Amino acid sequence: MNKYIISIILLTTISAYSHTEINGFNNDTNNISIIDAEKKYRPNKISIQNEFLFENTDLNGMLFTSGNIDNYKNTISSKLKDKNVLGIKNKFGISYKKYIPSSESYFSLGLFDRTEMDFSFSKDLFDLVFFGNKRFVGKIINLDNTSLTATRFQEINLSYSKNITLDKKKIADEIQFNIGASYLIGNSYIDFTTNQSFIEIGENGEYINSSLNFIANVSDTNDIQNFNAFKSNGKGLSLNFDIKLIKEKNSIIFKCYDLGYINWNDNSTTYSTKNNINNFSGIVLENILSLNDSIIKNQLDSLSEFNIIKENSNLKSYLNTTYHVSFQREIDLKYLEYIKLGIINKHRAGLIPTNYKTKYYLSSNSNLNSLNFKTNINIGGYSKYGVGLELSKDMLKKHLQITLGTQHFESIFKGAEISNIDLYFYINYYFGKQN
Repeated sequence: MNKYIISIILLTTISAYSHTEINGFNNDTNNISIIDAEKKYRPNKISIQNEFLFENTDLNGMLFTSGNIDNYKNTISSKLKDKNVLGIKNKFGISYKKYIPSSESYFSLGLFDRTEMDFSFSKDLFDLVFFGNKRFVGKIINLDNTSLTATRFQEINLSYSKNITLDKKKIADEIQFNIGASYLIGNSYIDFTTNQSFIEIGENGEYINSSLNFIANVSDTNDIQNFNAFKSNGKGLSLNFDIKLIKEKNSIIFKCYDLGYINWNDNSTTYSTKNNINNFSGIVLENILSLNDSIIKNQLDSLSEFNIIKENSNLKSYLNTTYHVSFQREIDLKYLEYIKLGIINKHRAGLIPTNYKTKYYLSSNSNLNSLNFKTNINIGGYSKYGVGLELSKDMLKKHLQITLGTQHFESIFKGAEISNIDLYFYINYYFGKQN
């Protein structure tokens, strides 16, 4: 089993460098679904939606597209910090929404397929992977600030939205709220974190001292060789809600989504190691033609010494819960409808906290005939900054609406040096009698 956990950690770590939020189809910097915006359309809506995100703080595509990785990896390494982060998310789904005019409310049902990864790594780990141990001779390789969570699951969501007009307009003229619950079907999960771990290499590279202290959880380790992306290995629940208070031209919006967990089945296993190695100088082979596999295996196992804390027991993981507060002001200009200021943060319960940094943004919405523009400038998240752009177009007498957007429009101009990729699209079809 040791070889399986080692393989997963190494493959996941390497793939984080070699691959290129939207959440709940409420993009981080978009509005909640506002009932007034839907009323001008037909009361029934079917949506097909996909959202993909690859964000990081310091890596970029030149590492793999420059044609000379040996030269460019020095440029990347010089920019890295003690802790560097990377986030990958993808969500695809279809949903149906029904408007009830008599009660000014909505019901919606959605089915989504989701994959999420949250990874942090130290500069020393990057250098060890891409340069080897030569540059660390006589030095200590710091493995702190290294953590990973990766989850794949499906979501079945049922939501209810309501519009309330207040008689006594002291706090607000109108309240719009949405509450939803999701049933989660877990496919696979892995997490990994280190604490006070290092490797020390002797002055002439003649020995290694190390202190390894990590813990890892893996769901369904029995099926690693026969991986099934849609196999049900766990189940869970999550909640989401948002509320909008409207007072004249001002609005305050609060959103919380992905407040939930997944309980994994009894194939899950927890590993840990607390191991010190002093003056390890390698393995000597006296006769390579009569190699003794068992001796080598025993030596390698003694270096890792994985301890199975829990085997064939339930494992509980938590989703990355998002909290979003914003202030919106309507603008009396011909093409500019509103401006908005917002703050977004994420929290994950359990052993490994999220690597997401608080995001601040300024956004606006403009409308030109049947073409709608949303723009924003944001700082934080899994990247340093972003410039967002979203375009929406109504067609077929407002039966069909197509939306295409990104939170990293600036990446288009970076060519091979692209570091963040973010793209989402919605295809909405409205039907029924128009209100």
